[in-house]
Amino acid sequence: MMAENWETAKIVNTEEDAALIVGFLNSNGIDAEAESLHVSEFPTDLGRLAEIRIKVPAEQLAEAATLLADSETAVAEGSDFTPPNEE
Repeated sequence: MMAENWETAKIVNTEEDAALIVGFLNSNGIDAEAESLHVSEFPTDLGRLAEIRIKVPAEQLAEAATLLADSETAVAEGSDFTPPNEE
């Protein structure tokens, strides 16, 4: 259960993305949970009902934002996909 002083670090649209981000933040020492308004009876394209908010404690928000930004930059640059011994 989330404490009262949690903030949204990121908003995604799929349960899979939420699970990956929560796992990534948890593995980096940040408490994180997904909060979804999604109801399975409705299509996922109902605006805000499709949003899944990744919440972290307020005191960890800056660290979470930095980690997420750094990981997005690494993916955009392709550095996560380059094997270390490839020539």
